[in-house]
Amino acid sequence: MENRRKAWCAGISDQVTLGTTTVVEGAPGTGKTAALDDLAARWEASGRHVVRARGSALEGDLPFGIVAQLFDMTDPDLVPAEAMGALRLTAPAADFAVLHGVYRLAAALAGTSGLLIAVDDAHWADAASLRWLAYLTLRVQRLPIAVVLTVGAGERCDDPSHSEIMAACGRITLDNLSADAVAALISPDPAPEFVSACLEATGGNPLTVTRLVKALAEDGVPPTAEAAWRVAPRGAEVTGEIMAARLRRRPAAVVAAAQSLAVLGPSPHPGVLAELTRLSPVELAEAVRTVEMLGVAGPAVLDDMPAPSRAALHLRAARSLRTHGASDRVVAEHLLETSPGLEPWAGEVLDRAAQEAVNRGDTSGAARLLWRALREPVANPSRALRLLGVAELVGNLPGASARLREAFESNKDDPESAVALSYALHAEGNPAELKAVLSGSPRAQAHLAVHGLAWQEAVPSSVSLDTPAEVLHHVMVGDISAVDAVALVSAEDTMSSLASAMILNLADSLDAALALLDDVDRTQPPAVRALTYVMRANVQRRKGDLVAARADLALADDQLRQDRRWHTVSTWHAALLADILLEEGHPDEAASVITEASTEEARRTWTYASLLTTRGRMLTVRGADHEALEAFLAAGRHCEGWPYRNPAPLAWRSGAAQACAAIGDGERARELALEEVELARVWGAPRALGMALRAAGRVTAGAAGRTLLEEAVRVLRASPARLELARALVDLGVVVRRQADTSGARACLREALDLAQKCGSSAMAARAYSELVATGAGPRRMRQTGPTALTPTEHQVAALAARGRSNEEIAATLLMSADAVEGVLSGTYRKLGVSGRLGLSDALDAG
Repeated sequence: MENRRKAWCAGISDQVTLGTTTVVEGAPGTGKTAALDDLAARWEASGRHVVRARGSALEGDLPFGIVAQLFDMTDPDLVPAEAMGALRLTAPAADFAVLHGVYRLAAALAGTSGLLIAVDDAHWADAASLRWLAYLTLRVQRLPIAVVLTVGAGERCDDPSHSEIMAACGRITLDNLSADAVAALISPDPAPEFVSACLEATGGNPLTVTRLVKALAEDGVPPTAEAAWRVAPRGAEVTGEIMAARLRRRPAAVVAAAQSLAVLGPSPHPGVLAELTRLSPVELAEAVRTVEMLGVAGPAVLDDMPAPSRAALHLRAARSLRTHGASDRVVAEHLLETSPGLEPWAGEVLDRAAQEAVNRGDTSGAARLLWRALREPVANPSRALRLLGVAELVGNLPGASARLREAFESNKDDPESAVALSYALHAEGNPAELKAVLSGSPRAQAHLAVHGLAWQEAVPSSVSLDTPAEVLHHVMVGDISAVDAVALVSAEDTMSSLASAMILNLADSLDAALALLDDVDRTQPPAVRALTYVMRANVQRRKGDLVAARADLALADDQLRQDRRWHTVSTWHAALLADILLEEGHPDEAASVITEASTEEARRTWTYASLLTTRGRMLTVRGADHEALEAFLAAGRHCEGWPYRNPAPLAWRSGAAQACAAIGDGERARELALEEVELARVWGAPRALGMALRAAGRVTAGAAGRTLLEEAVRVLRASPARLELARALVDLGVVVRRQADTSGARACLREALDLAQKCGSSAMAARAYSELVATGAGPRRMRQTGPTALTPTEHQVAALAARGRSNEEIAATLLMSADAVEGVLSGTYRKLGVSGRLGLSDALDAG
């Protein structure tokens, strides 16, 4: 630093000559004062006279304050009478007589050897002194006087005399240090990583670099690459100390603005900022500009405030923000910095903010807010206990059940506490208490239907049709039609949205189900997000869009890794993944997924039946028909513990019927298939009925079998289940070929092949292709264009865009940036051969 200072002063000395005015300009900490000190020492060492002064924001209103500093030690006998008032700070005005009197005093002091007049921080000089300096600047050329002023870069001075001086002077600008200059201050031989860390922590500001290097040396930190990580925290401390000291020299208005900005954070509400600073609009604008110019950081300002003052400012901020309509979350952050019991509304705000944090999955934030809320005189402490328990439950923290049980016991009439405790019991795999906990109110009992979808012990004995969850129970039982069930869906909250989406899915209203799932709040806890993605994958699988289904399962897997307690969801996820792997022609991978997911916890949930059914399909693919039949029948036995007989969610009878037929038990095969047809007709949705008719057609010989398959095709054409239609077309094509109708068979099989390729089912496409070749048709090129050319991410983005979602909405749904969404869409347009969003829907359907 000493070498740099000498270089500065050597450069300044070349420009600072008698008869000149020089301004040294630089940001705070760039060494203006140090350069001025060295220059003054050089002049004094050469025997010339030096007078010095320093401006201050705290003395800016003192007339002739700078002049008095410059000449207060002068021999009174040398002072002209008209200048004496300026030196004694009693001059009534900066008129010509006073200005010229001080000018003559400077000329007398200069004599023949010369005089250096040095003023540090001249931008803060009082108006009278600035006027005299301007007066001197216009006349200094004919005197043995050199004037040197330092000013801060970006500092504002509206006095016309300041502008006149700046127009007539020579300038020297001091800059920040380069990496080489920073390295020169560190010894011995610093590592480049260490130098970079110092430069990044200080921005190259000479004062900050010097103090940081000294502090690191005192801490015994070696300048090595391994120690570079220690630079940033120490640099923040040093920078904070410098900024706090710099702020203390500023007027009260600037300090108030800096403190208020530090409390409110970036982009504060203008009205709130004005209330906290208590400044006029003009004063506030100038104070904020000064704070921004200084670069005073929030933590440094707050750390420099006494704790009581800081807490009082946070309380004022909370009051003002609440008045101006700020969110509970924002107001609560300030209440956390105050003492309890100061505002009667504080407990309610903290409580609501905690609920929002729970919904966002911010466990630690919710717990912090709730612990604080419990110290307020809240009207309902059981609610705070419940929310704290929910936060711990979402965060998979120990003690959640105990906390929720305490909340439940303290107010058994509160349905929210009962519901929260029920999900804690669910997560623990402890369903035995669910009925007792949820028996208090109809609102709580509605959740029993949700738990019944997982646990046999939770299946309610009687269920109304008041909520979508209860309607879903009746759908699963099979005692309500699809038309009647769809009429009862709603989306009042997350649970009703998810239950309604499942009803719409089973009723073949697949696009409506996806729309509901798209609107589920993505700030929900990981378990809810995982369930949402699994449900989306199930809808896409039913549509026959295997690429989109795989993409949603991947997103679900990311969430399930964060919370592995929800075995119902993870088992369903595994069943869907294994099913898609089978469609893609990977039975070994499917078998591995099924084996890994077949845990003791999974075997207790209803969704384990889905895993068993998929296992049956996998064994059928391998040709192990007896084992496949046992897997399908095991799924049926597993379902006997639940009253759910609707084949729409789980068609185990179809698989069992085809396995029976494969081993020669045709009578039992037809019984199982026709039972499923009957149940599917009661439900009324075409997908379930078409699948049941297809199974019945496969196990029925002769013309009757063909008739059933033809009906299956007709029914499935009325559904969005493209892959199931392809499956029925293949079976119908095989039967028609065996009955010597070659042209009819080829028509069915070509359509099936096209559908299977569009869906991404290589296994079904291969079967359709081989059967087509068996009809004597020539080799046909397998399809390589359309949606199957898209990656999973491209397919997801395109599907959402086709449903009218904006880039921002797609980004929020898929947890990516809006720019990334636009980039993915551009590539998708090229692959699908469309010019924009309007062509996506048709391209995805026709692809």
